[in-house]
Parts: sequence; C-alpha cells; structure tokens
Amino acid sequence: MDAAIIYWGRIFMKKKLVSIPALFSAVLLVSTLSGCGGAEPAKTDNAAAAGQPAQKTAPSEPSASSQIKPAKITWWAAWAEDQGPAEMIKKFNQKYPQIKVEYVQFTNSDEGNVKVDTSLVAGQQIDVFFNYGLPRLEARAKKGVLQDLNEFLTKDKVDVAGEFGQETFQIDGKYYGLPATSLIDAVFINKKMLDAAGLKVPERWTLDEYAEYAKALTKGEGSSKIYGSSDYLSNYYWTNPVRGLLGSNAWYKSDGTSNFDHPAYKKALEFKNKIENVDKYQYPYTEYKSTKSSTNELFIQGKMAMAVNSNSVARFISNTKDYPRDFLVTVAPLPTLEKDQKEVYTNGLRHFGYLAMNKNTKEKEASWLFLKWLSTEGSVDLAQVGHIPTWKKNNKDAIAAIMLGPNADKVVDVETFKRVILNYDAKSYTDTIYTAYNEVNKILQDEAEKALFGISSIDDALKEMKKKADQAIKAAK
Repeated sequence: MDAAIIYWGRIFMKKKLVSIPALFSAVLLVSTLSGCGGAEPAKTDNAAAAGQPAQKTAPSEPSASSQIKPAKITWWAAWAEDQGPAEMIKKFNQKYPQIKVEYVQFTNSDEGNVKVDTSLVAGQQIDVFFNYGLPRLEARAKKGVLQDLNEFLTKDKVDVAGEFGQETFQIDGKYYGLPATSLIDAVFINKKMLDAAGLKVPERWTLDEYAEYAKALTKGEGSSKIYGSSDYLSNYYWTNPVRGLLGSNAWYKSDGTSNFDHPAYKKALEFKNKIENVDKYQYPYTEYKSTKSSTNELFIQGKMAMAVNSNSVARFISNTKDYPRDFLVTVAPLPTLEKDQKEVYTNGLRHFGYLAMNKNTKEKEASWLFLKWLSTEGSVDLAQVGHIPTWKKNNKDAIAAIMLGPNADKVVDVETFKRVILNYDAKSYTDTIYTAYNEVNKILQDEAEKALFGISSIDDALKEMKKKADQAIKAAK
C-alpha cells in the first residue's frame, strides 16, 4: 500500500481534443522493450535546456507503420493538461500520428475515482487510465473491468521485471497494468536550519537518531513554533519503519492472518505518539486532521525543519515562483527501526502509478500502443508531474533535470537528491497478498488514529487492529 498521491484538483468533465498532424509519416511500430525497443523520440526539451544528457536511443526492428489503423482513444489521469499531459501526447503523435488521444482529467480522491469506476461500468469511453496506488488497481482488476495485458506483453516480448526493476502486480499470473511511475518516501530537510544547528545530512540513521535531530531543530513556542519534524499528513506513514524492516506483505503472516501483533508495529506507533504528543518535536497528526493543512506548504513556509514526504514534493520545491523560500532543500533516507538493520526495503522505488486499459475499449491495439509508449520510452516526461518514471532505461540526469527545473542547484542539493530519490538499485517492496487489502489499510489507519487522539491506548489500538483485520481477512476468503 502506498500513500495517497498529493495532486488535487477539480474533476474536468469537459474533454479537450489534442490535435495531431494530418500528414502521415513513416514510423516504427513493433519494438521489444527488453533490449530492442522502438527508437526514442527527440531529446527531452527540459533535459536539454538544463544541459543534462538526453535519453538513450534503443535499436528497433523495422515494421510496416502503415499497418497502424487510425483510431481515437481517451487517456484519463489526475494532472492538469498543461502541466505535462499535452506535451506527452504531442510527442506520442510524433511517432504515431494516426492515433488521436483525448485527455480527461479526474481528481485522485475517493470522489474522483468513483467517477472513473462509474464511467468504466457505464460504458463511457475511457480507454487508458492511471490507477494511483495498488489498492485502486487491485480493486478494479477484481471487478473485471481491466484488460488482461499478457497477450500484448507476450507479442511485444516485454520483460516486465527486467524493464521495470521488480515484479509487479498480478492476479493468477495476469498483468492488468504497467507500473509507469514510482514513488519513494524520504526525509526532506531545510538545509539552512540544518546548518544552523551544526548537523550533517545523514546517509543512514535510526528512529532514535532521527528524534535527536528533531529535538535539535525544534525552536519557539505557540504560533511561531518551528517543529523539528513532520510525517506526511496521511496516517499511513506511521508504518514506514515497519515496511523498511519487513518489506513485502508486511500486513500478513504466513498463515494468512494479519501481522499487527508483530513487535515492529508497536515500536513504530509508540515512536510516532512520543515524538508528536509527548516530546512535541513533530508536527502532530491531530493538527493535520483538524486543520486540513498541507505538509508541502508548511515545509516550504519554514514551519518545520524536516518533513517525511514522497518525491512528489519536487513540484513544490522547484516552483519558487508560487512557493518562494530562502533555503536549499536536501534529502535523507527514511530512518530505520533497528540500529544494525541488514535490509531497508524503503530505500528503493515502489510502484505507484499503474497504467491500465479498459477491458471494453473498442480500440485495443491503439490503446496498447499508447499505454506501452507512455510506460516506457515516453515515460521520462512523467517527471514533469513529480513522479519517477519506473522504466529502467530512462536517464537519471534527464529525470532530475525535468523534476527540478533549470535552476535546480539553487533550490535543491541535486547530487543528494539523485542518490536518495532516484535510487533504482536499492531494495523495495511489492505486495503479493491482497486479501481484504483495502479494508486492512483503513483499519490500520483508523485504529492508529484512536491511539494518537488518546481515545485508546497503543496496546488496545493494536489489539483492535489485529482483531478487525483478521475478521476482514476471514470474511474476504
């Protein structure tokens, strides 16, 4: 399970057609993504402008592009069209001018995703669309509204694990989406405050060491207080130390029951409660809940010295026009639960933005071509919206240049950002057990919230978490 995406906005019901050249140009169609993929488009404009290396061009197999039939498809995603999608479609049309792509924006909220689900069931044209987070993809796959991609993957010889760094979501060996984007959580730090406190940027640290940093960075009282730390506003984030220790399927035991009686969960929840509600070094979840405030904006405003967040915050860090500040941002990995922890499964990229196809689309071939292109050779521009393109053949410098903008070195510690955030080689996690997945996710947040609000003790909250999760799992079998 991953934290909810931070992009918000209104649902745009009005569709805007992105025009394409009428002139047919010879293009290469069939490409294999496992070493002989289709030729890359021209250099990414953002990367070139920042003086960064262009994307690598892969060899391709010749194919009769005239076999591609003219088609019109829709692509649904959560970003404003002028913030990246229009440019991506334009580049897609440089290779496939026969396929018209109409963009529809939806809000990545419960309400917005209901709109997606309703459109799928009602038969409204929705061909290719993003599923933000595994719970969304898993639920739709089980409802039978997603196209099984195995036939297309086999035909084009796509090595999913090889191309995207790790195995991804399947049901009974079937793929229902490609992980076009990934996220990683890290600690974003106000370097001006860090330097003033005489502290170094940590390359590895424990929860106890993190608390010491938070204590040293906390200043003032009342409305002028600067907190040393903040978790991201979502209450799921208290489980990050557990994920770092246990990795995949951390919610479940080998016998299929829930794992919330594992001592790691108690240690993690106790840590969050102490640093927020006892020591008061961390901006409290209770305040987030009552004020609906934003972690991104509070951090940019200097209300906290450190903030646990995903790479999505890059949109705010790089936008000094709308979010001005007087400090450089640096980055550190998440702290570990144990001092000599051998493996840290939160240091690597985790799949988040899954591109899927409507099972009932009338344009399966055209939809597949767009889905594959946007997940692979066209994915670098997804960095414009703050996501990390998952495709391993992308160039790290080009991604950083797009995410951080042309003046990156003036706003971000670029080399540290690339080392921590664009860590394609570190271990991560991918759940493979999905029994009552959405229900369990809600239970772990609801019961933890009771403990943080003082409604129940930590021990009682964890007991209820275990009890209710086991009931949900049993009911789902």
